Amino acid sequence: MKGFGIWMLIALFGAAVLTAVFLGGADTDPRLAPGFTLPSLDGVDVSLAEYRGRVVILDFWATWCKPCTKTFPELHMLQQEYADRGVVLLVVSLDRSDQRARDHLVENGFATDNVLWGPLEETRAVKELFGVVGIPRTFLIDRAGTIRYSGHPTRLTSEEIEPWL
Repeated sequence: MKGFGIWMLIALFGAAVLTAVFLGGADTDPRLAPGFTLPSLDGVDVSLAEYRGRVVILDFWATWCKPCTKTFPELHMLQQEYADRGVVLLVVSLDRSDQRARDHLVENGFATDNVLWGPLEETRAVKELFGVVGIPRTFLIDRAGTIRYSGHPTRLTSEEIEPWL
């Protein structure tokens, strides 16, 4: 019975860690967003630096990730709500195939010009720059390039965005 308590403690700790990683509480420690360049699904090189002066919602996503496909429409609606105030959405696809990502987006009525996809090594490098360990993971980057939100996309709300407009 004594060993049961230790295993229960380990299980609870593990569950807490997994919840924090995958559901992602908001990380609000501001830091400068690392720079990167990846091609869009439309074949145009996109650099995060090009968006300095605008508020960027940066989402790490993949078609094989069910939570990602559920939150993707919500992020689009949130971005559209603030588009006239300079908010843009950039999505880094972690799919192994650009065609798979493109097909999913087109089938569901989403644009492909803001979805970035590169060879696995390149997209993994960007993922690591941002410290992403699980997806979906979303960042809000202010006009000066500082990360103001890092967490699960469903927790990015108007209240998180408004102060940076």
